[in-house]
Parts: sequence; structure tokens; C-alpha cells
Amino acid sequence: MAVDLVYLAIALLLAPALGEIAKIRTKADKGFAWIAAAGALYLLAAAFSVDLGAVGITAAQLAWGTAIFSVIGLIAALIGAIMVVLALLK
Repeated sequence: MAVDLVYLAIALLLAPALGEIAKIRTKADKGFAWIAAAGALYLLAAAFSVDLGAVGITAAQLAWGTAIFSVIGLIAALIGAIMVVLALLK
């Protein structure tokens, strides 16, 4: 699960760079900022999904952190995507 979250975070962090290459980032800069923030939140969720059994912390204890930051990242990605679409359709 942690690898999937990292892949999703990388994809979201690459979106502003690809928007810059396509010359659409200047039109929807705030939306791309939200998308990049969602990528950072998914990286944080992936960090919470790592098992730290060697120090006495299990993955079950960290599951809430993974769930919370995944949901917040999803909301940020949706807000960013909607802002980009609305800015490009103007």
C-alpha cells in the first residue's frame, strides 16, 4: 500500500511540471498548487503506512494517520483538479 501511495504522490507532484511544459500552468497556477499539495499529503500518508515494529509502533497504530492524510490529499487533489478545469475553460 505504501508503494501505491508513493506512486500516486509522484504523479501528483509531476502534474505542475507537465502543466508548465504544456504552457497551461500560468492560467491555473492556484489549481496546480493544490495538486502539488495533494502530492505532498500522499507522501505523508505513505510515511504513516510504514511498519515501525522495531521501535514498538505497529502499522495498526499508524493506520489513522494514513487514512486521515489520504482523505485530505484526495480532497486537495479534487479541489485542484476542479480549479484547473475551471481556469482552462474560461
